[in-house]
Amino acid sequence: MKTVGSILQETRTEKHISLDQVEAATKIRRKFLEAIESDDYSRLPSLAYAKGFVKNYSAYLGLDSEVVLAFFRRQTSEIPRASLLPKGVTEPLNKPWFYLTPGRFLGLVFALLATSFLFYFGVQYRRLNQSPRLVIESPKDQTMTTDKRVDVLGRTDPDATVMINGFSVVVRSDGNFFSQVVLEPGVNTLTVVATSRFGKVATVTRKVGLQQP
Repeated sequence: MKTVGSILQETRTEKHISLDQVEAATKIRRKFLEAIESDDYSRLPSLAYAKGFVKNYSAYLGLDSEVVLAFFRRQTSEIPRASLLPKGVTEPLNKPWFYLTPGRFLGLVFALLATSFLFYFGVQYRRLNQSPRLVIESPKDQTMTTDKRVDVLGRTDPDATVMINGFSVVVRSDGNFFSQVVLEPGVNTLTVVATSRFGKVATVTRKVGLQQP
C-alpha cells in the first residue's frame, strides 16, 4: 500500500534529489525529512508540523499536495494519537504510574511494620497515662433514704482495683462491682476510687442522706 513516506521517497529518488537539497530548499531539517519518508511521525514536533512539512515537501517535488495530504490524513487517522506526539511527551503518558519492585516491596513492608509499632506504642502510652473508667450506677447523688445500708453498684476497667470509703471491693471479670455501705444519721459521703494497674486514679463521690424514722 502506498504511504506518504514511500510516495515522497520514490519521487525524490526518481528525480535524483538528495535530502540535503530538500533541506536547503524547504528549510525542513533533514531528520524530519527522514522521519516523514519512514512514516515515523512520532519524531516530528506535532501533527500540525507534520502536515505542514508534508505539504511543503510534496510541493517541492512537484506533486499534488492535496493528493499527498489525503494519504497523510488517512494514515494519521489509523495510528494512535499518542504516537504523533514527541517521544519525550508520550513516554511519561505510557508509563504505569506505579510499579512494584523488590526494593519498593521491602520499603512497604518496613513502613507497615513501623506504622503498626507506632500505633501499638501509642495505645500503650495512652493506657499508661489514662485514668480508669469509673461509672457509679447506684446510688444517685443527693439521695435520701431511711435504710441504714445503701447498695453501691458500678463498673470500671476489669484490671482496676476499687475502694469505697477506704475498703476494698471485688471487681468482676466484666468490670462490674457491688458493695453495701452502712450509713450514719445525716449526710454521708461515699468516695469510690478506682486505680488502674499503672497507678492512674479515678474518683467519684456520692452524697447520701439517712433520715431517722
